[in-house]
Amino acid sequence: MRILSRYILKEVLTFFLISLSAFTGLLLVLRMLKLTSLIINRGVEVGQIARVFVAIIPTFLEIALPMSTLLGVMLAFSRLCGDSEVVVMRASGISIVNFLKPIGLFALIVGVVSLFVSVSLRPWGFASLSQALFDVARSKSISGLSQGIFNKLGDITLYAERIDYRTGELTNVLVDDKRAGAQRKIVVSQRGRIVADEATHTISLLLADGVAHEQLEDRYSRTRFTSNSLSVDPSELRDDTKKGVVARELKVPQLREAIAHYRRLLGDETQQSFEVFGEAVSRKDLLKKFRRSRIELGQRFSLPFAACIMAFVGLALGIMSPRTQRTWGAGFAGLLGLIVFVIYYSVFSVGVALADKGSIPIPLALWAPNIITTCLAFWILHKLATEQWHSVSEGVQNYCRKAFETFRSLRRQP
Repeated sequence: MRILSRYILKEVLTFFLISLSAFTGLLLVLRMLKLTSLIINRGVEVGQIARVFVAIIPTFLEIALPMSTLLGVMLAFSRLCGDSEVVVMRASGISIVNFLKPIGLFALIVGVVSLFVSVSLRPWGFASLSQALFDVARSKSISGLSQGIFNKLGDITLYAERIDYRTGELTNVLVDDKRAGAQRKIVVSQRGRIVADEATHTISLLLADGVAHEQLEDRYSRTRFTSNSLSVDPSELRDDTKKGVVARELKVPQLREAIAHYRRLLGDETQQSFEVFGEAVSRKDLLKKFRRSRIELGQRFSLPFAACIMAFVGLALGIMSPRTQRTWGAGFAGLLGLIVFVIYYSVFSVGVALADKGSIPIPLALWAPNIITTCLAFWILHKLATEQWHSVSEGVQNYCRKAFETFRSLRRQP
């Protein structure tokens, strides 16, 4: 049994690593297409894109690990069934229960790795991604703008009809400057240009041929100009709504502290406006932050558990008759695994969306898919171990046949 366990683990690890490399590579390639456009079209430096590239890897691993676990186990046992090795093992008195030891060890390893990714790498990845994107906007602020829409730059709103991302030239520009509070300033110009000064670490918006509308206390001022300059400190470009309270960027202890803080604030039923980490929010917004923080904390542990479950689901679905495997090949196992994972992830995503709206309890949304999938996987394994089924496809065919016969008998009755 020790030799058999090592043999099964070797097969599963081989297909798991192949699947993990394929899925991670595919997801990264899809994202790289967008990142490449920033380099080519908007002049962002390759080093900054590399930082963004590294930061998004943990978010891909969170999805790729359970998917690769499911497909790795399924493809491994599909190969063993195709070569009749599982048939020989079972004819030699080795039950499917004996397969649970190596698969359980593999599931434990994947679960620990997934937990590390979810608890440590995921918040680090999101925090690094946020900082990397901010550095891109600070050093090459033109790349963070989109033409034809209103762009929010801290307390400054900028609109440009056309943007040349190579030269930084702006055409038909409108700037709404609210940095002075009550003294609001609106500038309209025909041309403009964004220039970054690396020495002083400031960004200057150079405007030409325009009009500045300014409100000074109780007076209104309208000034025509041929050239004008607005200086912006890059630190002002940070989004205040993300000031230390983005749940996905917080580590588990910080997330728990934030949840406890939200709960204390919500305990005061008479208060309708709150000051949260320097941000004024209503009770409705605070409740939304509270729910999202609880969902984020629950996901840190429910998704790694899902990675463990997928190993047993792969075992249950991977055992098939040699005839089925030879007829359909490994592609059948891969397609079935993808369908199962898509169904699971869709149910999980819908549950999270409903929990975010407060329609269902958060623990139910996060753990019900895991509990249902676990029960289904071990029920199928019980059917296979007791030889009531020889494969899942056979069991499905038997149930379909019985349902069809019941339907026919009901139609025959007068």
